[in-house]
Amino acid sequence: MPKPQRKPAGRVTVRDVAKGAGVSVGAVSSVLSNRHVERRISMETVENIRAVALKLGYLPNISARRLRSGTSQKHNILIAFVTSYEAPLSLASHLIYSLRQSMIGRRQDPEAMSFSLMVEMFSAGQLKDMPGLLTGDHFNAAIITNTTPEDDLFLSRAHLPFPVVLVNRAIPRYSCVVEDPTVGGRAGATLLRSKRRNLAVLHGRPITQTTAERTGNFIRSVTEQLGRPPLEIIADNLSEAAAAEAMARFLKRGDKIDGLYAVTDGMALGAYHALKGYGLEIPRDVAVVGTGDYDISGFFDPPLSVVGVERSKLGEEACRLLLRQLEQPGVAPLKVEIPVHIILRASTERG
Repeated sequence: MPKPQRKPAGRVTVRDVAKGAGVSVGAVSSVLSNRHVERRISMETVENIRAVALKLGYLPNISARRLRSGTSQKHNILIAFVTSYEAPLSLASHLIYSLRQSMIGRRQDPEAMSFSLMVEMFSAGQLKDMPGLLTGDHFNAAIITNTTPEDDLFLSRAHLPFPVVLVNRAIPRYSCVVEDPTVGGRAGATLLRSKRRNLAVLHGRPITQTTAERTGNFIRSVTEQLGRPPLEIIADNLSEAAAAEAMARFLKRGDKIDGLYAVTDGMALGAYHALKGYGLEIPRDVAVVGTGDYDISGFFDPPLSVVGVERSKLGEEACRLLLRQLEQPGVAPLKVEIPVHIILRASTERG
């Protein structure tokens, strides 16, 4: 197997990768656009080309027209924030701010990278159908979040031809930023400390790696403390409306609780609507805990207590890991865990 050459000056091209791998430009183009199966290129050659591309720091060459920004094209990175339609966009604002802060101080360096940011959205479970994801035609770096198990399976099998950081899911071969896995248990402890004993967790479909972990940890922790599991209220999806409908169905059956953990703040907002519609007061009748994934949770009525992670920290670490890959091609992936952040507000105070 040919030994990869040292990274050339300027933009790394398919020709540079072909020279380093000892193969044709056509073979490199086919592999980097994930068309190697139809071209019948051997897996040994595929892995060799991918290794050389990673070592050299190859990035897909986006159209100059799309990337025109007054700077040299070879230093322009188009980052996609990839999220599902079903999830809130609150993390996007923190990501944008973190990128801006990361770039301060670099602007005077003519060799520094310049960045553009776009938001790409997909239907839950259909990440594989996103145009340009496998070819790098639309963007050449990505932060991906809010994926379902089907999406995670796709990512575990795919080879994306650009640097990627995953947020709140851990998949081998990818750098990732995840929340402390004890979030759900800490939410349960918060409700128990407020002397609530009839607890429930509100979650929905599609279940994601993160919401499944929050739910499971809450159930295990509460079961250990009370000797019985909490009730589960399952919505048809993760929206506010679906959460309100699921909560209303639960209350209509006559089930009674005095403490509720919602796995997203959006679902907590839906629960608020249903609880008030049935004449129940928060927190006098039911204390509610969310996760802090809405920046406006402190402006709910009453303000929502949250047990989760700081969204700004997720954004900062995701940007740091992505820049690390861009500046150090071939660096080993990292997993960063963000600690629990608890803000107690009126929704858990005993009335």
